[in-house]
Amino acid sequence: MTEQRQPWLKRPSSLVLLVGAALLAVWMGTVIVSIVHEEPEGEASLDGLRSAVQQALTDRDDGEFGRLVDPDSAGDDYAKNYVARLGDADPRRIRATVAKGGGDPVVTVTADAGTKGTVCTTWAAVRSDDRWVLDAAPPVGREKRCGAAG
Repeated sequence: MTEQRQPWLKRPSSLVLLVGAALLAVWMGTVIVSIVHEEPEGEASLDGLRSAVQQALTDRDDGEFGRLVDPDSAGDDYAKNYVARLGDADPRRIRATVAKGGGDPVVTVTADAGTKGTVCTTWAAVRSDDRWVLDAAPPVGREKRCGAAG
């Protein structure tokens, strides 16, 4: 008696391989599309960086703020922790400014904090891959103001 073999596509093992390959292809496509469409870190101009920092902190968006911080100068939770700490101060009217001095330009964020007075933070703005980002290590100021530009 001759044994008849099932066609290739009708074998259960072949079907499992085919479905697995299709799922792998879909997953790889999704990863590639997400990488291609990922917004780059930082901003193209200093004014763009200033504006994006102000908006991210006004919205308390730690994900967007994290995109504006140089990843080589900050830990994974830097943006989340900073936004939370700023939120604890109950800021109102958050403003970001850019000052250019002798060294790197600086971005200073100030906010009215009601009875707590004014809160502020200053970062150096540095170039990273032709885009401007905040350096998480704040500049050292020599004046009695906030950071280097207060």
